Amino acid sequence: MTVDADAFRAAMARVAGPVAVVTVRDAHGVPHGMTVSSFCSLSLEPSLVLFCVADDASCHRVLRTARHWCVSVLAAGQEDIARRFAARGEDRFAGPGLDTLGGLPAVRGSLARLLCAYEGVIPAGDHSMVTGRVVEVQLPPAQAPLVYHARGYRTLAPAAARAELSGSRGARRPTG
Repeated sequence: MTVDADAFRAAMARVAGPVAVVTVRDAHGVPHGMTVSSFCSLSLEPSLVLFCVADDASCHRVLRTARHWCVSVLAAGQEDIARRFAARGEDRFAGPGLDTLGGLPAVRGSLARLLCAYEGVIPAGDHSMVTGRVVEVQLPPAQAPLVYHARGYRTLAPAAARAELSGSRGARRPTG
């Protein structure tokens, strides 16, 4: 049984996902990067993460052979960086907002930055799941995240703002 592709896309558009930038260097030291919304934790012991990459993505081949890669989880206000790293044919590293982590480009001011060592690549349909062992974590001051939902970038209110919006931390929602 096959599911209609348009219905599947519409269903997945209802699932909010994190927005992250993955960066890597090829064997010649040239940086490559892309925006992903399929980033998640895989295991606590050992600390493993995964993200998915389309088989025709420009960095797919590099990620299959890289020893390390970096994930920058984007914060509210970093939509321009997400768009820059999602665009095809653009110099993704020419704009502002980058520094380095473990010798790899990383997004300055992101929610979290993780340096990962290659664990494996698992083919899955027209994508591959890339898995990595987290070897370093940087946690800048907490802020609201950038998420991808309903085919667009969105921002979630930080916890303090949500408490203000609901009236108080202990407020209950009406039932019935």
